[in-house]
Amino acid sequence: MPETSAPAGQSVDDAGEGPVRRGWITRRRAIWGLVIGIVAAAVAVLLAGRAWLDGFRPLAAGQLDATSSTDAWEVDSFLFDNRALLVRNEYGATVTLHQEIHNVGSRGIEILDPGPALADWRESNAPCAWQPVRARFFVMDGEVATRALEVPFDLEPGKSFMLELTGRIGEPGCDGPKSAYVGSEINIPLRFGVLGISRTQSVPLDLMIWETDEPERGLNLSVRKLEAD
Repeated sequence: MPETSAPAGQSVDDAGEGPVRRGWITRRRAIWGLVIGIVAAAVAVLLAGRAWLDGFRPLAAGQLDATSSTDAWEVDSFLFDNRALLVRNEYGATVTLHQEIHNVGSRGIEILDPGPALADWRESNAPCAWQPVRARFFVMDGEVATRALEVPFDLEPGKSFMLELTGRIGEPGCDGPKSAYVGSEINIPLRFGVLGISRTQSVPLDLMIWETDEPERGLNLSVRKLEAD
């Protein structure tokens, strides 16, 4: 059987299937290079988007007011690093925070049901601590909260709402008498949606809620008694 020959300038492939088509190899490499480039660009965009989303924290705390169903005082003293509420240790008593929340981000977001985030907060807190049990949202008209908002709702950049967060004093005696102060740093976990993705942001209030059996020990400090719930 005669051997396969190739014209000058061409080579014969190892399988004996005829001349190798150099132009096809070049086109195939170009196509693969284009595919690899597109995939690499898509991965880079996804990673950049993930990094932006992880760092996107559009919610910030504004003015805060508080009420309580038991004896409680707002304390201003060098003994406390942050703003502090001094609360009588009375099991089941409530402390309600009225907190302005601002959208300081560059795009609109959707405020979602905070229930799952509050449940996680309760599970992570000691049972003696102030436990958040209910959150409600209100439209802000200047500095006044007006009508209630139902979640989910949209929050455009530069806009605000009022968060009413109610919590109860935890179980008595689970860590011994509270003759000393037992404090909980308040960082509110709020859920929001952006670009169809839900996120949870912890919003620090620069606030401690201190519980004690003997709140009178702190009344020589600069204090303001809270209004009743």
